[in-house]
This record gives sequence, C-alpha cells and structure tokens, in this order.
Amino acid sequence: MLLEGDGMYRVRIRGIYATALTKIFLDENFEIVQPSVVIEERFDLPFSLKPYDVDIYDRTDKQGVSILCLPEIKPSIASILHGRLLDAIIRCWKPQVGGIYKGIVREVDKSRGICYVEIEPDVFGILKSSNVFVGDELIVQVDRERFRGRHALLSTDIKIVGNYAILIPKETIKISRKIRDPDKRLFLVKLGQELRPRGWGIIWRTAALSVSEEDLKSEILKLLDRCKLFISRASNVNGPAILMDGLVFLDVEFPSESKKILDTIRSEVTPTVPGHHYLKSFNTELSALVDMAESLLRKGSSREEVLSRLNQLLSINLPQEGDDIVIKHVKLNGKTINIGPARIEHFNQSDGTIVLRRNIVSPGVYDGLNVVKSPGDYAITRAKIGEWFLETRYFSCEGKFKGAYININTPIEIYSNFIRYVDLEVDVCVDYKDNVSVLDRDKLCEALKMNMVSKSLFERVDEIIKHILDERIPVILEAKN
Repeated sequence: MLLEGDGMYRVRIRGIYATALTKIFLDENFEIVQPSVVIEERFDLPFSLKPYDVDIYDRTDKQGVSILCLPEIKPSIASILHGRLLDAIIRCWKPQVGGIYKGIVREVDKSRGICYVEIEPDVFGILKSSNVFVGDELIVQVDRERFRGRHALLSTDIKIVGNYAILIPKETIKISRKIRDPDKRLFLVKLGQELRPRGWGIIWRTAALSVSEEDLKSEILKLLDRCKLFISRASNVNGPAILMDGLVFLDVEFPSESKKILDTIRSEVTPTVPGHHYLKSFNTELSALVDMAESLLRKGSSREEVLSRLNQLLSINLPQEGDDIVIKHVKLNGKTINIGPARIEHFNQSDGTIVLRRNIVSPGVYDGLNVVKSPGDYAITRAKIGEWFLETRYFSCEGKFKGAYININTPIEIYSNFIRYVDLEVDVCVDYKDNVSVLDRDKLCEALKMNMVSKSLFERVDEIIKHILDERIPVILEAKN
C-alpha cells in the first residue's frame, strides 16, 4: 500500500508490454519499482525493492495484461489506459483479491465437500467445507493466489497483508525465501517474536530488506489496527458485506489498435519493428524472431532487409486458401465464442481481404434476422484484417439470400489458425425483406457506464455505424437484388 508521505503510486510491470506501459506510467508520474534488468537499463532506473501499489503482468494468451491494484487507484488506471489506447477493454472482477468478507452460506454441496457463500449482493464464492449449514454467517477471505473465474475461491484462514509483513492466525514466524542473509533472517526472527501479538504470527516479506527496524515495527502496529477494525466491523454489520478491502483485479484486453499504439510508444524508447506486440502475441517462434530482428536493428542492420525477412516469416505462419480456421468472437465480458470451422475461400495477404464459408449444421433461428436456420444453409463471411466490422451473409442450400449480419468489433487480427476480435455488441442487420436495423447499441452504452470501454471507442462505433449504413448496406442490397 502507498506509504504515508509518499507523493506517487508505485507500479511493477512485467511481460511483452512492459516497455510501452513503463513509458506510459512514467509519463503519468508513477514510480516504477522492482524493474526487470531490461527495463532498468532502458529507462536508466535505480533498482528498487520498494513494495508496489499496482502489479501489471501478461495475460496467459498475451492479448493484454492482468492488473492488481488498490481500489482507490482503479479509476486512475482506467483513465490512463482509455486515454492512451483507443480500443482497450477493461474488465473488473467483482470480488476483491485478498478482501475479507462477512458471507452467508447459500448452498451446501456435501458430495463435493464445498459450499457457496454470498460475499456481496449477488456475488458468490466457493469454500471447501461441507460442515456448515445454509444461512450460516462466515468470515472468509478471497484467495490471493487463485482468482478469476465466475466464483471466487474462499478461505477461512485470514491473512492481513502489508508491504513488509503478513499477519496470520497462527503463532509462528516465517521469512521470505528470497531473504538469504543468515544475519538478516535471525534479526527478523527475533523482531517477529518481539512484535508478534498473542494468537497471531508474522510472515516477513522480501521488501522487509528495504526498510528500517522502525518501519517494520510501525507496519506491524498498523496491521494490528486493521485487524481490530475488521473484527469490530464484523460484529456490527450484517452479511453479505466486505469487512476489509483487498486488491482490485482488472483484466485488460489490448486489441489491434491498442497494440499499434503501444508499438509507437515503445519505439520512442528502443528500436521497434512494426507489429511488435501483435507478433509477440502470435506464437513463441515469431516472438523470438522479433527479439532477434530488433537486436539486429540496435546493432545497425538495414531496417529494410530486417523487416523484409520478418514479413516473409510471418507470411509462412499465416493460413492459406483452402485451410479451415476458427473465428474467435470475444465478448466484452471476456467470454470467447469459437465460430467455425470456416473454410478460407479467398485470402489476399497484400490487402488483408479474406472470404470464409461456413456450412450450417444445426437448426434454429438467425439472431436479429427472424428467419429459420436450417441444416444445409451456408454463411459467407467477408472481412479485412484491421477493419472494424465483419460482414456475414446467410443463404439457403439453394443459394437464396436469408439475410446479412454486420458485426461491429475491434479491428480484426489474423493468426495461424484463427481470426480474432472483440465484439462491441452493436450489429447492423439486413433481413430478406430488405429491412435494415441497428441492434444492441444499449449494451455498448452499458459498457461505457461501467468504464469497460472508452468514450472515444464509443464514438468510433457511431462513426462505423454511419459508414456501414451509407456504404455497405447499399452494396448488400444491390447484390441481393
């Protein structure tokens, strides 16, 4: 947590976006702490073991970053990212990581040895315990190591986490394995025994190395005060309710436009090939080739020759006509719908145009078109890499037009066996009777209210709707008739 008297928040950044994001947060007067060796050198930063208020690291799919931060910093983080990155999507996980709650047991599953605990109104967590009853009130904490998902994982083993130490409800003294100096370890053991309150133990964190004995003593007193406050609050509030704040978890998506902006920001710091962040997220082989290419640029190699070779290698990794690929339709809430397989009927790598065909195998109704979907129908999808919409026309097995659906999304990206975008909810439909409608703009409005998307992105979508109505719909109607 931010120390009293400090003038700025501290951020630790790791991963493929680290250079660009470090530049952004330095511009915003954040202090970079615990930098990697590369970041330390690129920005001429002093190494610092200071604790961080914001932790930023790659998502597993490299399509963005995960952020853990103090609740009061969340609005600033969202404002900074939305202000610099047009199509960044920011999703906030409702439970607070490490947050302590007074929860109410709502369901017990004895066969699995778990129960479902409501920790906030309509927010649930899972606790490994079947020795409870529906209606019981429990003091629980959201697991700091295993989070995300629909339900938080909960524990009744409460930990009060500080910058340099952690209070635990067990009479013991533990020390971070990263503290290897035997004299320092002995000092911390003795200090812990002196400070440890009855019924509680202390885990000394690595950052305990960076401050004085007085700072450590002061922190333990503050942690005890926090402990007393949440215990007092627990006896005075009705569940479900939060008793002590934890960290806010943000899942941040960097679609195509954001990656390009981050490329530009990174290039202000170090030689950067066009498409750096896209290629780093493509696969491990291309990621390594990007590192090699940029190393050659730093050593003075011909930029034209380096980029030409890199583009050749990218081309080899892209799908070809006749291949089957999947359309990764990522919803604003983060859920990915895999549409396909789709056969590539045309792909021009020079201009990015691609035509896909999907055969319909399941019956139903086409959303927004109000027409029956029958096995044997087929869909023709026309897309262009980097374009803000995806156009799909549906036909019966005899080739009769059933309607068209234009999905508005972040600029389309292509990978080895799929295309990918984030669905921005709004769609423009043309039915078989030539009726044109714009659907679900209210869903994007709601995402704007939730700070999931930026005002600039919201306005861009309105521009795209106008373009589709003025330019694409006449083409579809002309082809149909």
